[in-house]
Amino acid sequence: MERRLFAKNTALFATGILALSGSNIYASGEEKKSNTIDLCPALNTKNKISLQGQILDSVTFKKIEVKKMDVHVKRNRFFSTKQSIENINGSYHIISGLTNIGKTYEKMTVQIIADGYKPYEGTIYMTKAGCHVHSEEWAYNSNFKPEFCPENKVIENQTLSKFNFHLVKL
Repeated sequence: MERRLFAKNTALFATGILALSGSNIYASGEEKKSNTIDLCPALNTKNKISLQGQILDSVTFKKIEVKKMDVHVKRNRFFSTKQSIENINGSYHIISGLTNIGKTYEKMTVQIIADGYKPYEGTIYMTKAGCHVHSEEWAYNSNFKPEFCPENKVIENQTLSKFNFHLVKL
C-alpha cells in the first residue's frame, strides 16, 4: 500500500514539474533561431546567473560560425538538463541559477562543434560569485591566458558573466 502511494505521489510530482517548468514538451515543426539557452531551475532561484559571450578563433580572435553548441547541467544524480543551439553566428547567452536549497555551485559542461576546428569540451563552474573555468581549458588551447577567464559582475542576487570561447583550428 505504501509503495502504491509513493508511486502515485511521485507521478503527480513529476507531472507538476513538467507542467510548471515552462518548457515545451510538444514536438514542433518550426525551427528556433535563438542563441539563448535557458537552464533556470523549475524551483525558485536564489541567484540568477547570466553567462554571455562570443565564440572566437584562438589566433585571429574573429567570430566563428558554430555548427552546434551543447550545454549539459546535472543538478543532482537523478535530474540532468541538456540543451543545444544549432547554427549560431558566434555569440551565445546562457541563463541559469542556483536554487534556494543551498547548493553553492553548478557544474556546466559545454561542447562546441565548428567546421575546421577541434571539437571543444570544457567545464564551467557557476557560483553566486560568478563563472569560473576548469584548468582543462589550457589543455585544449595552450595559448589560453588568464585574462581570457570570465569577467564577473554581481548585482544583488544576479550575476553577470562574460566569457569568450577560443577554438583551436585542426
